[in-house]
Amino acid sequence: MTKITETIDNENRRNSSRLEATFQVKYKTLDSLVSAYTENISKGGIYIKTDSMLPLNSMVKIKLAMPEEGPEIECIGQVARAHKKSVENKIPSGMAIVFRDMSDEHYKFIEEYIAQLSKNISEKAVIEKISSQQILIVDDDSTVRRNAKAVLEKQGHTVITAEDGLKGLAQCLKNPPDIILSDVQMPKMDGWNFLKTIRARASLAPTLFIFQTSLKNEKDRLKGYQMGVDDYLAKPYSSKDLISRINKLVIRTKQNQSMQPRSKALRGDIEQVSISTLLSLLEMEKKTGVLMVVSNTLCRIYIKNGRPLSIEMENDQVISQMDMVTDVLHWEKGQFEFAVTDVPSVDKIKNSMQGMLMEAARLKDETGVVKLS
Repeated sequence: MTKITETIDNENRRNSSRLEATFQVKYKTLDSLVSAYTENISKGGIYIKTDSMLPLNSMVKIKLAMPEEGPEIECIGQVARAHKKSVENKIPSGMAIVFRDMSDEHYKFIEEYIAQLSKNISEKAVIEKISSQQILIVDDDSTVRRNAKAVLEKQGHTVITAEDGLKGLAQCLKNPPDIILSDVQMPKMDGWNFLKTIRARASLAPTLFIFQTSLKNEKDRLKGYQMGVDDYLAKPYSSKDLISRINKLVIRTKQNQSMQPRSKALRGDIEQVSISTLLSLLEMEKKTGVLMVVSNTLCRIYIKNGRPLSIEMENDQVISQMDMVTDVLHWEKGQFEFAVTDVPSVDKIKNSMQGMLMEAARLKDETGVVKLS
């Protein structure tokens, strides 16, 4: 930003003797900035609402103040048109200003500022959106229990703790929680058996279950998804990671309440289990159904007896089945869900699971890029 400002300041000094006026435009919200950028700024100008008109071709200084106490973007503009409001025309009085020294760096900066501000607002909304939850923390490490309890209680949640799965189960039977945050390796009853017991009881089956663990093996994480875990939180984790993971899971669950019952679908996160590992499992178990993957776009893979028959992707590009397979196999973020159901028998991919994975790897090596994600 300093480099841009210096460039503009030098230009302003060259034009200072010709400037007729200075206008500051403050964008109070992200929406107002996005609207102004798409409708005017990105097209090389801006409309200044004012009753004080300048002669055509007058040179002016424009200061665009970013929302959320962001920086100002300065540039030189030229009056291209003046308009006075009339009874017949509802356009407010003002002047159309054409930018004379707005550089590519300016436009790039505004676009990046919009993207970052959008991300910040989205993350803030996630943190503030959910209501108070009753959370059970199960871990044989007293420090982990104490720290996680302090963080979550500060967020307004009601938190109880247990040192192993057996005591955690007793707490659940006495007072069913909304969310369980459990370690995997514990004495008396480990996390696997604890999860299995929770999912086997009708009264506790809907409870959201997160494993907090240092497990890095994809097969172990996939085993958890098969048993019904909702998410993973890798140890060690920060307070921000803990809050964000719980909030996003609660919101995602509320948004997907129309999904099929847990017992009929395998769901999880691509960051924890890759699509190739998941497809290999479905082949091994001879599954028939639809694998839905949601990332930047939506993808559906139709599988019969463990063999992928066809793939669909919701986007505007027309590409081959193998190009779509290559793309989705390299997605690194998003969610997946496999639901057992009848599928059409038309084979569009025309390759075995292993052949498909090998062909996708070859195409990826040749292109060096992933096309759609």
